[in-house]
Amino acid sequence: MERKRALAVSAALLILLSAMSAGAQARLEVNLDWPLVIGWTSESTYLGNDTVDVSQFRLLVPDFRAYYQFGDGLLTGGIGVRVPTLIIVSLIYPEGFVEVNLKPFSLEATLGGFLFGAFGLGVGTFSAQPLLLSDLSASVELASWFRLGGGVYLIMPTDSTFSKNFAYIGYIGGRFIFMPK
Repeated sequence: MERKRALAVSAALLILLSAMSAGAQARLEVNLDWPLVIGWTSESTYLGNDTVDVSQFRLLVPDFRAYYQFGDGLLTGGIGVRVPTLIIVSLIYPEGFVEVNLKPFSLEATLGGFLFGAFGLGVGTFSAQPLLLSDLSASVELASWFRLGGGVYLIMPTDSTFSKNFAYIGYIGGRFIFMPK
């Protein structure tokens, strides 16, 4: 049943993207993020609330995004997919974004999740999950194709059983943006 639902949602997204593509511009991003802190808050007495400093690990996390972008100038937005990867295992999920450009600074908010694919070493799955993923970031544009900044990545369950639990990752990083014509 979940597989049929996932296929139906995927087909609906493809139809929607095809219909909207006439007024949109493709936007491809390659991000290299360096997590500095990982934290969580939980109702569980076992997990509790905690923060872990991971900056000493010097682990760059690649993140690929492909969007249909709408608007240009002060306010832009778009829909597409995001692929965060740890090289041996990657995740793919639908995402939307809104960006405010105050040249050379920009603020971006993304929201995605609910439908996930995982692929990599020994993994190949596609399923619906009650998770909402959000990324709030600020950056400075150093070139038309490169930004440097930081943000907070939030992972929130939408299941009412765990509604007061969430995790966050604070990061800094670089973003390469390609806008093919």
